[in-house]
Amino acid sequence: MGASWDLTRGQVAWTVAGLVLTLVVAFVLYSFIGAIVVGVFLYYAIRPVDRWFARFSDHPALNATLTLLIVGFPVLAILGYSGLVAVRELNVLFTQTGIQQYRGYLQPYLHIAQLAEPGQLRSLLRSNVGRLLGYTNAAFTWLLRLFVIVTVAYYLLRDDDRIAAWFRSTFDSTPAVVSFMNDVDNDLTTIYTGNLITIGITALIAVLVYNGLDFVAPRGTGVAFPLLLGLLTGIFTIVPVIGIKLIYFPYTAYLGFQAVRGGAVPPWYPVLFFVVTLIVVDSIPDFFIRSYVSKGSLHMGLVLFAYVLGSIAFGWYGIFLGPIVLVLFVHFLRNILPNLVQGRRVQIDED
Repeated sequence: MGASWDLTRGQVAWTVAGLVLTLVVAFVLYSFIGAIVVGVFLYYAIRPVDRWFARFSDHPALNATLTLLIVGFPVLAILGYSGLVAVRELNVLFTQTGIQQYRGYLQPYLHIAQLAEPGQLRSLLRSNVGRLLGYTNAAFTWLLRLFVIVTVAYYLLRDDDRIAAWFRSTFDSTPAVVSFMNDVDNDLTTIYTGNLITIGITALIAVLVYNGLDFVAPRGTGVAFPLLLGLLTGIFTIVPVIGIKLIYFPYTAYLGFQAVRGGAVPPWYPVLFFVVTLIVVDSIPDFFIRSYVSKGSLHMGLVLFAYVLGSIAFGWYGIFLGPIVLVLFVHFLRNILPNLVQGRRVQIDED
């Protein structure tokens, strides 16, 4: 027989109050969902450093502070600058090629990206007050998000052991839930720490190589937008085997077409670009880095969809939220759903 519910008025009142409070908290968290998920990413990205500090110090607050100062802020600075460069160069690319319809996707971020240009702030100070206020509001919004990101990462670094202990003690009678959270933690570590290390190192190598190839080419015939091409190369390393090839194969074909057409590109340059990219950018990082840091149970194709579809569905923070949604969903199917189905069958049999 099904269970009966015998609630007093007080219990009903407290239940309603709890639901209202939950909705209010959910609304507040949703208002800063982007900053919160980036804070979770930052926590996973720099947690190994915090664990290393913990070997020598028994002060979690000090360890978390040192980790943020030494590693966390540089990681945020590199990601922020890379994002600004990508937005700025995509805007230039769309403008020069006449693809104006896609510039609307960049519009929310152009104010901040333009502030990173040399001399832009000085010219803004000379412009009208309304335009300057627009840039100031955008800067204030991102500074507020930065505060939330750092705060979330700091308290997760400081209190993660206490949170884990509370969770295990609370759900010790439901091992499937504990196993669910352990698997989620392991896979988020793989995605955020391992794969992002691979992306970062590969992107850095690609940017250096493409700028070097641009330097050795005849003037005006080298790699167009080497920073953007390098960043895209790093991002596409999340697709195993063929990821980087989706970037430099088409670009090699483009250079070859320019050379065959009789343009300014010399015939030897596409060959040089292909060989150097294949060896230095594709093979070496994939062999020495990915095999060391990328371990886990998730299919890399699913991770790719999480990055791409997450950014399309949620905006700038979707690249961080997408993997969280994927990991939660996959391990819900693996750990929780079988128990729910089994429990439902038991209930039917008992009825």
